[in-house]
Amino acid sequence: ATGEPADILGAQAAMALDPELAARSARLVRESGVPAARAVAEVGEGYARTLAESGNEYLAARAADVAEVCRLVSAELLGVADAGGPPPGPGPHVAVAEDLSPAAVAELDPARIAAVATEAGSAVSHAAIVARALGIPAAVGVAGLLAAVAPGATVLVDGDAGTVVVDPDAETVARAARRGGPARPAEIVAEAVTADGHRIGLAANVAGPAELRAARALGAAAVGLFRTELAYLRAAAAPAEEELAAALAEMSEVLAGGRMVVRTFDFGADKLPRFLEHELGAEANPALGIRGLRLARRRPDLLRTQLRAVARAAGGGARLAVMAPMVATVADAEWFVAACREAGCQEAGVQVGVMVEVPGAVLCASELADRVDFLSIGTNDLGQYLLAADRQEAALADLQDPFQPALLRAVQLVGTAAAGKARVGVCGEAAGDPLWAALAAGAGVGELSMAAASLDGVRAALGRRTLAACRAAMRVASGAPAAAEARRLASAALEELAP
Repeated sequence: ATGEPADILGAQAAMALDPELAARSARLVRESGVPAARAVAEVGEGYARTLAESGNEYLAARAADVAEVCRLVSAELLGVADAGGPPPGPGPHVAVAEDLSPAAVAELDPARIAAVATEAGSAVSHAAIVARALGIPAAVGVAGLLAAVAPGATVLVDGDAGTVVVDPDAETVARAARRGGPARPAEIVAEAVTADGHRIGLAANVAGPAELRAARALGAAAVGLFRTELAYLRAAAAPAEEELAAALAEMSEVLAGGRMVVRTFDFGADKLPRFLEHELGAEANPALGIRGLRLARRRPDLLRTQLRAVARAAGGGARLAVMAPMVATVADAEWFVAACREAGCQEAGVQVGVMVEVPGAVLCASELADRVDFLSIGTNDLGQYLLAADRQEAALADLQDPFQPALLRAVQLVGTAAAGKARVGVCGEAAGDPLWAALAAGAGVGELSMAAASLDGVRAALGRRTLAACRAAMRVASGAPAAAEARRLASAALEELAP
C-alpha cells in the first residue's frame, strides 16, 4: 500500500506495538485473571471510548482504528484468523478456527468461503446461525479440529451433520456431491394438518433476502423469525430508516401473500455491530447483560428507526408483524407496545408480539398474552437460561438438548397461560425436529418456525399424528428425568397412539 492507505496501516501497526497497551493488558491479566484476548479488548475499548468522547474531531475519528487494532490482536491471541481478509490463493476455501464471532462470520464472502468449521460453539450458537443465513455450511463444536487440520488441507464439511472429514477419498467426495445435488422444486408448505384435522402454521427462520429466496424455493409460505442483525453487523454506521424500509419491502414482495415476523435487533452478548462496540464496552457476563430489548431501551433512537421502517413497509406483499427479543417483565412488553404505537406500527396493521426466551417471561406468560397479539418461544436462548448452560459451549451439548424436560414444561406453561388470549409460536431450532414439533403441538403451540429445509419433514410427521396423541406424548415426555428418556417416551407414546 502507498499514500493514505499506507499511512493508515502504519498507524495501526504502531498502535498494536504500543507498550502502554501491552502493559495495561498484562496488568489486567495478572490482577483480575482475565484471559489475554479479553484483556486487550477491554483496554482497547477504554482507549476508544476516551477518544470518541474527547470532543476533538480528529481524535474521535481514530476511535474506530483503535478498536479495529485491538480486535485483530485479540483474534491473533485466540488463534482466529481475520475473517475480514480473503485467504491467499484461488478458492473456494474453508474457514477453520477455534471460534468465530457472529460479526466475523458476517464479514465472510460466500463467493470465497465454501464452509466454516470451528472447534468451539454449538449448532444453536449465533455464529452458526449467521453462517446459515449467508448460505455457508457450518460445522461447529468439532472436537480436535485444529489439531487435525493443517493449513492448505482438503476438508469436507457437512453442515447438516456438523461433521468435518480431513483429506476425504474420491468415493466420499462423490457421495457428498450426489447428496448435495440440485433439489426438486418444493411444494409451498403453509401449514401442517394433524390426522384429526388440527391446523398448525409452518414458517421459516431467515436473516435476509438471499435466505428468504432460498426458503421460498424450499416451500416456505411464511417467515416466523426474520433475524435483522445481519444488516447491522455488516454496517459501519447504523442503517437509516429508508435503507431498512427498502430491504423489508424487497423481502415483503418475495413473500407476497404470506406473513413475516420481524424481530427487532438482538444485539449484545456475542453479537455486536462495530458502531456500538465503544458504547457498551466489556461486560462480565454479556449473555445476562445489555442485549435485545435492554439495549433498545438504552438506545430508543435505534429502535424507533427500525419500527418506523417496519410501519413504512407494511403495505407491501406480505403481512408484517414485529416482536421484541429478551423481554423479561410485563413492563418490558408494555414499553415495547407503546414504542410500536408511537412509530405507527399498529396503525399500519402490524401485529405486535414478544419473544419468550427468559424464564421470567415464562412465569408471566398470561400477563404478557393480555398485552400483545402473539408470543414466540425462542428455544435456543430459553434452553440456555433454564439450564444455566451457555449455548456457545460445546461441552454442555446435553444440557442444550431441546428435549430437556425443564424446557418442555416451560413450553407447556406458556401454551396453557396464553390459551384464548394470544397465539403461541416457536421459532427456535427445536421446531424443525419432527418429534419435538409434535410435542409442541400437544402443548398448544399454533405456529412452528424453523430452517426451511425442515418444513416438509415436519408437515409430514404432524400429518401422521392426532392432536390427542401429541398431547399425551408431551405429558409423558415432560415428566421424564432426562432428555434422552423424554425423547424415548415421546416416540413410544406417538407410536402406540398412531391412528
